[in-house]
Amino acid sequence: MDHREAIESQAVERYLLKEFSASERDEFEEHYFGCGECASDLRSTSAFLQLAGRVTISDGIRAPKPKVLPILNRWKPLGYAIAASIACFSFILYQNILVIPKLRSSASPQALQYFSLTDKTARGGVQTAFKTEPGKPFLLLVDIPPREATSEYRCDISNLAGKKMLSFSLSKENLKNTVPLLIPAASLEHGVYSLSISGRSTNESPYTEIQTLNFEIR
Repeated sequence: MDHREAIESQAVERYLLKEFSASERDEFEEHYFGCGECASDLRSTSAFLQLAGRVTISDGIRAPKPKVLPILNRWKPLGYAIAASIACFSFILYQNILVIPKLRSSASPQALQYFSLTDKTARGGVQTAFKTEPGKPFLLLVDIPPREATSEYRCDISNLAGKKMLSFSLSKENLKNTVPLLIPAASLEHGVYSLSISGRSTNESPYTEIQTLNFEIR
């Protein structure tokens, strides 16, 4: 076998894939031992096939042919991309239509309604009624007499069923003046509520109720 025959018959590839007969293999081995170009092609092709996992010289195992994926499987990545794009667009739309305008509105200067719970009529079973503006925050003004042995205070607002709706933690310093409690917009619906004021002396001790004030949102 000469060099031209080796190239035309793709001898290097056929040799590595063990497609030669015994006599053809002997002829090619006799040729490439004396042909530097074929010997170089044999080394580089062998290294490539080993790296690609198609064949090993020791056992000549061929890699399985790549499977043709069904058309639906090939469309899956595209479907995921479309779904992700729709979700992203929906989030942006939600931000621009609902969230951002609401944040801008809440960040803009505004006069808050305020209602006083310092009157004695708010104590016991008598209810003080407040008419609030829908969808807007307001202030509850509370006077809490400081106690010498009490360092921490808490104000809990609960509905008529006893469910706690809001809670505020206060220090003794907060009680030097009337305490304004900011009630977030739409946090309290129309109904009757109680404001429970409690205190404790240390972080480890339990809270003890000091006072309860009742009011109604209309």
